[in-house]
Amino acid sequence: MGVVRTVAAWIGVGLLLSCLTLACGPAAAPAPTPAQGDPFAVVRATAQAAYSSGKAHLDRGEYLQACVDLDTAKTNDPDNNPAIEQALGQALQYCLTPVAEATSAPAQAPPTVAVGTLASAPTAASKPASEATPVPTPRPTSDTTGASAEGSSDLAMWKDPQGRFAIGRAADWSAVDEPQSLFGTSVVEFRDMSGRAEIDVAVDGSTKAVSPELYAASMELAMRQQVPGYASEQVQPSATAGSPSVRRVYTFTQRDASGQDHQARGFQVTLVKGSTPYIIAGSAPAAQFQEFSPTFDQMVQSFQFS
Repeated sequence: MGVVRTVAAWIGVGLLLSCLTLACGPAAAPAPTPAQGDPFAVVRATAQAAYSSGKAHLDRGEYLQACVDLDTAKTNDPDNNPAIEQALGQALQYCLTPVAEATSAPAQAPPTVAVGTLASAPTAASKPASEATPVPTPRPTSDTTGASAEGSSDLAMWKDPQGRFAIGRAADWSAVDEPQSLFGTSVVEFRDMSGRAEIDVAVDGSTKAVSPELYAASMELAMRQQVPGYASEQVQPSATAGSPSVRRVYTFTQRDASGQDHQARGFQVTLVKGSTPYIIAGSAPAAQFQEFSPTFDQMVQSFQFS
């Protein structure tokens, strides 16, 4: 605009005045350079909006939604605002605490459908690339719910064809052809011979996670809203494959092959490598979950990054 105004002024005063100015007047000052826009304006506005929303949820005691919003604020904040960091720290102290009341989703929604924007559409995984010679793995003395686990059994290590991880498979469990997961993209799923229990490993490559706690909070919120009969039972910090993880145990309504609904119990172990979330999830009918818990624990403990 400075250049345009200068040209218009030259035309308005006429050629003679222009000549006198050139001959006798001082040199024209250079046109000012327009100030560049703030390159962080968009992310700053996003961070501020998310912080305002998250702080409001935090003040109302809505900790799960506060965690999700404040995580968005922290991720987008270009200024490292200490107020955002402080609010997020406060929310994290409570956001994974199970609450008495849980919001039920519509009864007709099947629990195996990918949840919300957190999940990618499940895709069929490659067949097992290789299974090593079974390796004896001691059972834990007790599972997280206090069930006794006696003796030991063999696990055959299954290796991800993409070389990201390996996990042990119980000898009498088999891989399914088209694994599915509530979150991310399921890479492998194992099912026991009776078909009552299953465990799968999923990778959410579409999400950048800051911590397993925040990703677990997002899953908790989504499942409360979309999984039929969902109720959180237990949340525990833990360590898996040498990395911090979060283990959540819950109940939900599951529809079997005959179309009948029954209560199931499940768990999810969330861990993050770099910024990529990995989810190890298992479930069984509620009445048999305790029976399968030792095997679930064995397989989770065998998980390792490649």
